[in-house]
Amino acid sequence: MCRLIHAEIYKLFRMRGFKVLCIIALILGISMAGLSKLSSSEDFLKSSLKSFPPEQQQTYIEQLKKANAESYSKVTIGSIGFFVHSKDIFHPTGKDVFRASFGIGVIEILASVLIGSMISKEYSSGTIKNILAYGKKREYYYIAKTIAAFVGFTIILGLMVTSTTIISSFTFGWGAPFAIKDTLYILKIFAAALAVGLGTISFLIFISTLVKSNGGTILIGIILFSISPMLIAFLYGKYTWFDKLYKCILTL
Repeated sequence: MCRLIHAEIYKLFRMRGFKVLCIIALILGISMAGLSKLSSSEDFLKSSLKSFPPEQQQTYIEQLKKANAESYSKVTIGSIGFFVHSKDIFHPTGKDVFRASFGIGVIEILASVLIGSMISKEYSSGTIKNILAYGKKREYYYIAKTIAAFVGFTIILGLMVTSTTIISSFTFGWGAPFAIKDTLYILKIFAAALAVGLGTISFLIFISTLVKSNGGTILIGIILFSISPMLIAFLYGKYTWFDKLYKCILTL
């Protein structure tokens, strides 16, 4: 069992698709930090409103600040991507950007590609038959795959979140003197994300065993995690139990 797990992790690090996903995660993290800096620049916003008189520019900015202050404590649903929620739209903190660095549906889509490359591709190529032919139990195979996929997921998520958080903390500051409690806060949020990720990976592995197709698994994952925010937006506000459950979701 241990040798099988070691072999699967070794295959993960040798896989080109995993290396590409790591690069994509790093690019997403750096881009997220850069866009946060750009979108929080009042001068940049004014430059995009050069065709308006200065009075209208200032009125628009004040309305934008007011709208952000009103929506800060509200639940934002139905969207996919990275969204920074801060009390002052033009002065976010590194902590605000850290919370947004996990994204909505982004890491799940990357996980779909990872699982499609790791498991569904082996069904297509017939590799799984060779592994089972050597006497390995099917359940051991899936446990090893789940552990290897979880290791890959952790690395991809870590690259995306860490790059965003480090750059944003240097750019904006953490928002307060960094203390031990902030380290525990980061670890707690990241651990919760990994717990959610393990469930997502297990679900995607189940899908891949049914579809047995690399492209099919990726397509289902992308569609599922693209539609689910809209489905949540439709259900939110209609059922009290669902509202309470959704408010416990990590991305909030």
